[in-house]
Amino acid sequence: MTDTAQLLFQIIPLSWAAAVSPTALSLFLVMMTLTDNPKLAGLSFYFGAIIVLLITVIIGIVLGNGLSMTGHTSPATIAAVDLFLGAILILLGIRSLFGRGKEGNGALMKYLDIDNNASNLSKFKRYFTVGLLTFLINFSTAIFVLAAGRQIGLADAGLISNLISIVVLAIITLVVIEVPLLFFFVFPETAEKTMKPMKTWIHNNGNYLIAGFLIIIGIYVVYNGLGRLGMT
Repeated sequence: MTDTAQLLFQIIPLSWAAAVSPTALSLFLVMMTLTDNPKLAGLSFYFGAIIVLLITVIIGIVLGNGLSMTGHTSPATIAAVDLFLGAILILLGIRSLFGRGKEGNGALMKYLDIDNNASNLSKFKRYFTVGLLTFLINFSTAIFVLAAGRQIGLADAGLISNLISIVVLAIITLVVIEVPLLFFFVFPETAEKTMKPMKTWIHNNGNYLIAGFLIIIGIYVVYNGLGRLGMT
């Protein structure tokens, strides 16, 4: 197996875990139903999300490179990081079971209320900012992206492998935005009709969905950490 394939094998599960974001999808769908220009709003939101994702993954890569350069890549050190990360994920999952994930959403919802007569540039700035803010407060996604970035930094597989991994990470992580956005471009009328029931379902069940993923992935990460210590 090539270095790139090995790295992708580690990155893809974290990418799919990061993609489970009811908060981001719910706000995105609300925005798309409120705006008079869903294509502009969707692309603006998407660009804002990409900026946050790239910054987060770069921080993770720097962290991974730092561990490699300082010699802290022993199984015990990596296991400690995995156990810590896994514990956080499990706690976040448990928290999600008992919360509706509305913290910070009220302010964003008010920010979405933009005058339809505003210029396209003003709308782009507003929805771009919403995309930034949505993913800044979306800690469950950020922690998986950070973990993926750390893996890229630890692997030190070369520039091409790193770029391929980042592209794959970005595409999978933002799939919850990319699919409905593509739907709006290809089938705009059908997309508008399906938004309301989907938005309601996400609002009612999204916290359980993300809780399940967080707990499952958290247990998996803890298991890997224990494996590095020879305890499984």
